[in-house]
Amino acid sequence: MTDHWWWRPGVRPGRRLLVWHILLEDKPDARALVAQCQGRLANIHGLDLVPETWLHMTTQIVGFADEIPELEVTAMIAAAEAHLKGVFPISVELGRLWFHSEAVMLGVRPGRAFDPVRRAIRAAVAGAITNHQLADEPEWTPHVSVAYSNSSGPAAPVLRALAEPPPQCPFTVRSINLVSQERTGHLYHWTPLAEILLSSQRRP
Repeated sequence: MTDHWWWRPGVRPGRRLLVWHILLEDKPDARALVAQCQGRLANIHGLDLVPETWLHMTTQIVGFADEIPELEVTAMIAAAEAHLKGVFPISVELGRLWFHSEAVMLGVRPGRAFDPVRRAIRAAVAGAITNHQLADEPEWTPHVSVAYSNSSGPAAPVLRALAEPPPQCPFTVRSINLVSQERTGHLYHWTPLAEILLSSQRRP
């Protein structure tokens, strides 16, 4: 394992990023699955378990909030809503284990299910935001981070703790959220800015 908490280029204490997230606030079964995995990892040194409140699936980093005018944010939200108009709620199974030197994650099946949401959001960002970060992450593997590594050390304890795969948890994504995100210590937290409902969830 290696330390996840190094400072990425441009990121510093107090500086916020605009990010599109799929959140788990209305998905109790998915949150319970994460809690089950965290229970197996709780006594392993060097891991920061992600608090339930801040569980998320990063869908697209937009850019630094201090470089994006409010008018561009408003235009992006409107464009995202237009692009997502024809995208219906998406059902997947959460529970596929993903191991990274910096994190333990749960992926989804089918793995490309959220591609229509991702494409819509990237199109909205490209069309509205001048200083965006689309080129920094052209590929995407949707996942929910269960724990982040805060030091260097062997991965064997993590692999042993999760040797038995967790059960698959079905859930349906009905919306996507734009947030203003900040890192404080070993925690990502945010202020919500907008929620866009997928097509069949649109209010009249």
